[in-house]
Amino acid sequence: MSQPSITRHLVLVLTIGATTLWLLGGLVTMLVVRSELERTLDGGLRETAERVLPLAIDGLTDDTDGDHDPGGRHPGLPESGRGEYVVYQVRDADSLRMRSHDAPEEPFAAPLVEGFVTASPWRIYTTGDPRSGLYIQVAESVERRNAALWGSAAALLLPLLLLIPASILGIRWAVERGMRPLRRLGNEVARRDVANLEPVGDATAPQELRPISSAIDGLLLRLRAAFDAERALAANSAHELRTPIAGSLAQAQRLVDELAGHAAQGRARRVEESLHRLSTLADKLLALSRAEAGVARLAEPIDLLPALRLIAADAQRAFGPRLTLVVAPGARLVAQLDLDAFGIVMRNLLENAQLHGPSGGPVEIAVGAGFVEVSNAGPVVPGDRLAVLARRFERGSAEAPGSGLGLAIVESITRQVGGRLELLSPRPGHADGFTARIVLGS
Repeated sequence: MSQPSITRHLVLVLTIGATTLWLLGGLVTMLVVRSELERTLDGGLRETAERVLPLAIDGLTDDTDGDHDPGGRHPGLPESGRGEYVVYQVRDADSLRMRSHDAPEEPFAAPLVEGFVTASPWRIYTTGDPRSGLYIQVAESVERRNAALWGSAAALLLPLLLLIPASILGIRWAVERGMRPLRRLGNEVARRDVANLEPVGDATAPQELRPISSAIDGLLLRLRAAFDAERALAANSAHELRTPIAGSLAQAQRLVDELAGHAAQGRARRVEESLHRLSTLADKLLALSRAEAGVARLAEPIDLLPALRLIAADAQRAFGPRLTLVVAPGARLVAQLDLDAFGIVMRNLLENAQLHGPSGGPVEIAVGAGFVEVSNAGPVVPGDRLAVLARRFERGSAEAPGSGLGLAIVESITRQVGGRLELLSPRPGHADGFTARIVLGS
């Protein structure tokens, strides 16, 4: 089912509304035109009767030969090549005395009473001369009147029908133009994330959108305050814990040495290991707090490849020959990424490969067009686990060491510079292993 659209709804409603108003306006205009047309044509019949009756009386009075043809034409009404639109009959109380060329030979079915009568198929006007006792009935075809009315209606409605498609296009253009500020506001909101919670208020926004943008700005301020409080808590807690943890770790190491050969030495070593993990967690929390503070993005892009070579050379002291760096011919690694933040990213990826890969297994750093990836051997990570590994405190398995924050730190830093973290298992070209790819663009 398609999603509802405000634009489509407005175009539909406005088009139907405008079309309905136009049709109603056309109907009212047709009624007015019909009334005016009837009045004008009736006036023409009356005027014709008033002009022809005296002429007919004079003609009949001057007719002294006694052989007048009641079907003859009056000299004042010439015959039209298409026939007469208006016909007449001159009558007395008993007989038809004169008629126009196209008038019927039988008297009209209308009484000899002054006024208008509609007797199908004629509209008839009757008037008389009291002195001569003669009446004239002037008639016009009702069909011709209807044809004139429908011709006027067609001339009125056809332009309206042609305007409907044009009005749809015009209304759609106007609605889409009116929706642009709303789309612009939506795009601004979409650009906001944990690293960018700046207000979206726009001084040029329409008045109707001001309450919405103000409400969004208020929400962003509350979110920023909540995130700042969370980051401050994590950073302060981790910072405050580092000193006592370091002191406790030193005491535990000394206790292990003092308990050499004693049965309690094993428990002392487990305490030492727990303190090591706690120290690592504090360091990760500090790194995560720094990553989410939004300090990773630079104003201008820099080449990260020299820094990557140094990081790889330094890591080989821990990994030995099993760590390899492969740079594709012509590959470039340019991004607006701070070098310290890039170092945090690569160290977390290498640490992840060391913790979760098999002991002595190969680890590869590969650089391609706009990306760098770290791959290690090992069992395949199921797809459902792969989808959540970048979340905080998520690990590949419960037995694996680590804090579950390394990939979350990498994802946060990568997102700040417009990149993305891709997790692949098995690694490309192999049936096993794991690959973490950082896409920074070309």
